[in-house]
Amino acid sequence: MLLLSFLAKAYMPSRQDISTITINSICGFESSLIIKITTNSIIIPQGFCNKKECSTDGHEIQYLGYHDIFKFVPEQYLTGSNYISPITYDGWATTKLEICFVDGRCHLLNYEKSDNKEMILFDNKLNEILSGKSKYQFHSKTIPPMPKVIFDKKNLISINLYQLIGYPFTEVLLFTITADSITKYPSKKCYLIYGELECEEKRESIRYQDKYNIFKAFPTLFLSGSNFIDLREYGGGEGNDFELFKIEGCFTDGHCNIWDSDVVNRYHDDQTTEFLNKIRKLYYDTLKSNTTN
Repeated sequence: MLLLSFLAKAYMPSRQDISTITINSICGFESSLIIKITTNSIIIPQGFCNKKECSTDGHEIQYLGYHDIFKFVPEQYLTGSNYISPITYDGWATTKLEICFVDGRCHLLNYEKSDNKEMILFDNKLNEILSGKSKYQFHSKTIPPMPKVIFDKKNLISINLYQLIGYPFTEVLLFTITADSITKYPSKKCYLIYGELECEEKRESIRYQDKYNIFKAFPTLFLSGSNFIDLREYGGGEGNDFELFKIEGCFTDGHCNIWDSDVVNRYHDDQTTEFLNKIRKLYYDTLKSNTTN
């Protein structure tokens, strides 16, 4: 028993190994980012939360530079994952804490109040930041200029939607969308449940009409070429409540433009936001129908 205890502690990551902390508000299939902290940045999507309920139309702000938040992470959060998804309980909501480390591992936990001194101190530090009372100076996040359009939408023939799974790195083709149809492929659908990757096999393809008008909503931004960032390299894609997608738009001459679903955090473009919302609705409607069947 002593040997097992020693080995468990030996493999437990330290605070110095932390690369990213992400906190999301989760309600059923919906997720919204509260704060994201990397080794040299703090990002708050909706600005400072000075009220009990945060506004959903705030402006994203960020702090760039040194901070000491990681040294306040409770030891309990370093021991492993213990996350229960709201999908398991109808109508249930939670706050998800995701801590990722430099070796690629991530711990998922339900972030809750506690009488543990370390957890109280960590919670107080986060509340100082979210209320604008910390020592860090925040500024509006810089939005990159919109790239020039170089491809013609009339030559678009298909949109392929891939799900990106972080551990192990897996890429699953979910749908192909054309001007008049959606094909849902037989494939392994994988989810991270209680820290373990579980997959289920789908046995048949399903082809039906594009009632979501996803093909027509293909954004002008995606006609500028490829702009794909694999967020799995930064600790993304582990949770099953807010998936990472790779979107591939293919044209008549054979080339395809590839983008990631996190593009809305780089370009605040209404067309792109609407397009990704349609994709997420398709995905979650399909997921819910699979869960109830």
